[in-house]
Amino acid sequence: MSAVSEAFTKSFGKPVPQTPNGIHFTQAAFQRSWESLHQDIGSGWFKDGFLYLFGEGLDTLTPCLDAWSFLVPPSTDRMILGRNAYGAILVLENGNVPGEEHVYILDPFTVTYATDPNLAFKNLIGYWLPRNELPEFLDDSAYKTWIKENDAGRLDLDDVLGIKVPKSLGGKLTAGNLQIDGIVDYYQTTAPIYAKAFASLNAK
Repeated sequence: MSAVSEAFTKSFGKPVPQTPNGIHFTQAAFQRSWESLHQDIGSGWFKDGFLYLFGEGLDTLTPCLDAWSFLVPPSTDRMILGRNAYGAILVLENGNVPGEEHVYILDPFTVTYATDPNLAFKNLIGYWLPRNELPEFLDDSAYKTWIKENDAGRLDLDDVLGIKVPKSLGGKLTAGNLQIDGIVDYYQTTAPIYAKAFASLNAK
């Protein structure tokens, strides 16, 4: 097991349930490297259903990115890597271009599409996630409370605990600020509201 695999597995364990791999690079060397890593860490549901990472079906979330085009620019080399229960989506941009890759987070709580100069694919797995360097993305406290209060099971991939009021408008990451919805519907419904707000800010 590599140091990357060991760091991730120590923090998150094995996926429960596990699902087939959903990450496919066009660069053969990158794909071989990922397949070797995937054998160790797997793909599917982590943190008691709070995270869905690296599994099949992630491409069904592409309409979420399309809906929020006011934040997410066009791209010809993009893969969705995973999501959390609040609908924040991990996105790999330029993953098939050596030295150009970056992982972004589309976050409906902060209404941002953001990255860090050092946030790449492998160190996402071996450093940023296991060391909790993405604290808002990994904060499952409101999720756990909502599940308990509503006596609910795990969400499906196409469900989301959508944010009612975003952080910029005073919203908190609490169970009371969450409502269950379809994730694509959530992004498509909020898109015109947030797009108008962004247009207004840019006009000023």
